[in-house]
Amino acid sequence: MKAADFLREAEHLPIAGLDGVLPGGGTVLVVAPHPDDESLGCGGLLALLTDAGRPGRVLIVSDGAASHPNSRTHPPARVAAIRREEATAALGALGMGPDRLVMLGLPDGAVPHDGPGFDAAVTAMANLLRRDGAEAVAVSWEHDPHPDHLASWRMARAAAREAGVRLLAYPIWGWRHLYTEIGPLPPLDLDGPPRGWRLDIAAVLPRKQAAVAAHVSQTTRLISDDPHGFMLSPEVLALFERPWEVLLEIAA
Repeated sequence: MKAADFLREAEHLPIAGLDGVLPGGGTVLVVAPHPDDESLGCGGLLALLTDAGRPGRVLIVSDGAASHPNSRTHPPARVAAIRREEATAALGALGMGPDRLVMLGLPDGAVPHDGPGFDAAVTAMANLLRRDGAEAVAVSWEHDPHPDHLASWRMARAAAREAGVRLLAYPIWGWRHLYTEIGPLPPLDLDGPPRGWRLDIAAVLPRKQAAVAAHVSQTTRLISDDPHGFMLSPEVLALFERPWEVLLEIAA
């Protein structure tokens, strides 16, 4: 089936609460390619886990330093530091302490798809899954059209296999297949239909919105001397202000 039809069906997956998605009573390692993906894709999940006394952990793969490559006031090292601070603040909005955040600091835009850096990241993820007794790892969808997202997905899949846990995926930029106004993508054929849930996050949606807003460098023109620097548009942000989050069940 076409990716647009796959996602349209995903928007009608069964609504479930936390126990419906994670019936084992465990927690989740959320793997985010960049600082902000964790809040966009799984902010509600993380808030619900915290409230249930099952705090998750967030592992951010890249340093996020490439979002404003033409800024003279904010060179890459400064951008990376800001994005680390924003990620910490975002987790705070979700009720999580800085001890729940791990940042691998791999190069934004060049996260490895294989080799020693890839293998080290897989080992780090698998070790965290075992240490936390996590029930699942949640990562950006395989079909998000960004190489860092695909690399992160491959890392998380390998870690899920190594640790023997479930693999969940959350779409970020893959929504462009369905919502072409935020940037059309070439047609893509997928196996279908989707499997998974729409996690009910209505009770914690304000906290998710606060977490997303904490990523000020990505949601405003905080870095003002690079007019072509990255910024999440209102149309994109609206996709992540819905009272549910799509979590796809993927065979690891």
